Amino acid sequence: MPAVTTHAWTIGPFTLLLLAIPVLLLGEQLARRLGWLGRSNIPAPIIGGLIAAIALAAIAELQPGWVSLQGSTANPFWLWPVLPQWDFAATRPTDVERPLLILFFTCIGLNASWGVARSGGWPLVMYLGLATGFALLQTVTGVLTALAMGQHPLMGIMCSSVSLMGGFGTSAGFAPEFEKAGLVGAGAIGIASAAFGVIAGGLIAGPIAGRLLTRNAVAKPGRGGTNTATTGGDDDSGHGFLAEAADLFRHAGTVLIHLVILLVCLKFGAFLSRMIQQAGITFPVYMGSMLVAALVRNTHDALGGKWITNERVDAIASFALTWLLAVVMIDLQLSQLAHAALPMLAILAVQVVLISAFAYWIVFRVMGRDYEAATMSAGMIGFGLGATSNAVATMRVLARRFGPAPRAFLIVTVVGAFLIDFTNAILITTALNFLK
Repeated sequence: MPAVTTHAWTIGPFTLLLLAIPVLLLGEQLARRLGWLGRSNIPAPIIGGLIAAIALAAIAELQPGWVSLQGSTANPFWLWPVLPQWDFAATRPTDVERPLLILFFTCIGLNASWGVARSGGWPLVMYLGLATGFALLQTVTGVLTALAMGQHPLMGIMCSSVSLMGGFGTSAGFAPEFEKAGLVGAGAIGIASAAFGVIAGGLIAGPIAGRLLTRNAVAKPGRGGTNTATTGGDDDSGHGFLAEAADLFRHAGTVLIHLVILLVCLKFGAFLSRMIQQAGITFPVYMGSMLVAALVRNTHDALGGKWITNERVDAIASFALTWLLAVVMIDLQLSQLAHAALPMLAILAVQVVLISAFAYWIVFRVMGRDYEAATMSAGMIGFGLGATSNAVATMRVLARRFGPAPRAFLIVTVVGAFLIDFTNAILITTALNFLK
């Protein structure tokens, strides 16, 4: 009897990009149809991508070699915007999602307007100082917990300031550098830790803010009045990956202008990153483009330019991040987490307790011991455990129940969306160079 030949199904890098779209759409549908899942504020690509990753892991266990993922490409046309070269010569294979990753962080840089940050005044500076100080505390306690568990100290950083204060994007961005420095499975550890953080943040931020309000007899503004940051948040029918794509298409003219500006920042940022790396400094590939974009934005603002708008940059960033996360999640190597599961959970548990105490005892008091301070405490837990979107979602719940908090929304959004990414990236890079 002739032997039965089993042919492996190879999912190539660009097939992976296309597969990510129905996977994230699945996540969106599940979040809409399952109320408890939607209320958890877990990003849709994480929901759908985790299901895909579990399915692929099960197939690999039941039928070894039947499905093969190839997430790297050397295609010079796809990678050219983020390569430090002007020609289209092939280079070494790179993760296919790399352009999406760097595009997302470049958008953060392009939104880093000093004028916007300055409008928050000294409270914004104080809040940024608190967030940066806590990021440092996360790093130190993460390293100490990892060492106490007999693990590589870099795991402590990846499970703290990288994946929690930094979130999914920072985890994906720093993972290659942590792998090079000796942390096996850094990408999987970072993504899993960020997912844990988003869930934990969504569960504890609101209750802690509520306890602050009741225990301290804080006066609430009432539900009257307006707050642009909280209106229109109940109806999500106009949101989602396809809706975002349609919105970008409707504003194709202005979107094209922003994409050209972003392309310039990507290209010159690639050369800047290589120059710094050649000096022997561990420097994430996206940091160069983010710094160039911040310089472009503030030069544009200083000259009175009107071409760059936060609305368009946010739309492009959201589109890139959603697609990026779906790709990263599908390519998640769950088997690599087996050796790190218990130590990772121990580090994360310490971080959850730490930020709860920090928000309750320090942030609330430093920021004024009032309703806005309680709202900012919830926001700190939200982005300190993984995502600014998580912070804003919790703050909206508080605003719908107790009344508007305009100062809190401005400060938390500005600090959580981009300012902390700068200071946190510097802390992470410093720690990585010290411990590698």
